[in-house]
Amino acid sequence: MNIVRETKVHTNMMLETASMQMAQNILFMTNIKKIIINENLEDDKTGRESGNVYLNRISENLSTDELKSYFIKFEKGSKSKIHLHDSDQIIIGMKGIGQIVTFSKINDHKFKIDESLELGENESVLIPSGTPHWHGATENHSSSQLSFMKSGKTFWF
Repeated sequence: MNIVRETKVHTNMMLETASMQMAQNILFMTNIKKIIINENLEDDKTGRESGNVYLNRISENLSTDELKSYFIKFEKGSKSKIHLHDSDQIIIGMKGIGQIVTFSKINDHKFKIDESLELGENESVLIPSGTPHWHGATENHSSSQLSFMKSGKTFWF
């Protein structure tokens, strides 16, 4: 009998503590921001791509510096230049057919293709930290992609 009563008391205390923590978290969630990711795209004029590339800097528009997230629209045959990140990158295919190409670095200006794959709608890939790669659209299809990674550095080649 005592074990049952003690278990009930302990369970009730845990539920009360969890409820208080949830209530505290809700009190701090006052700055929720919402954007539409495929509208008001900016023309990417950074020189870090070939072809027509448009993007929404989601993380900047939502005012966070804890992670980087982008909605990127590549017209047919457009792609980023070869680059790498100091964190893992997740890319999700949203529309069209994209392409991801990873490389081995031979020297500062030479790369060897390791892998090339198409990225369809609702498919995702993980590009490990430090992997030279480019992503974009195939020659015959445009591609819209979501990209997520930790805040950090991107190195362009």
